[in-house]
Amino acid sequence: MNVSKCIADWGKSAVSCNGDIECLDSCGRQLRKCLDDVFPYSKKIEFESDKVNYMLSSLFFLANRLAKASIGLAEFDKAITDIQKIGDTSTEEKENKELDEKVKNQIDEILAKYF
Repeated sequence: MNVSKCIADWGKSAVSCNGDIECLDSCGRQLRKCLDDVFPYSKKIEFESDKVNYMLSSLFFLANRLAKASIGLAEFDKAITDIQKIGDTSTEEKENKELDEKVKNQIDEILAKYF
């Protein structure tokens, strides 16, 4: 139940960020801290530790990827919005090619950073 609460709290916080990248990053850190608080150190678990560690590491991995992906999507949305504003005013072929190259570079940076 506590894992679901961590993820639900992260979701509510992330929605309230309204695309703010620093806010989303902060929410991701809070999610990881919440999950760290929920689970005991693996040394204290007496069960089949390989299976338990696999489940816990999978959960942490997926939660972390979700948090980072939300930041990446926010950056992508901001980049596209900025490019649309510039593209609406651009009338020359050269400017459009430069804009297209800028989009490709920004997408590559976002993918490398968050995905």
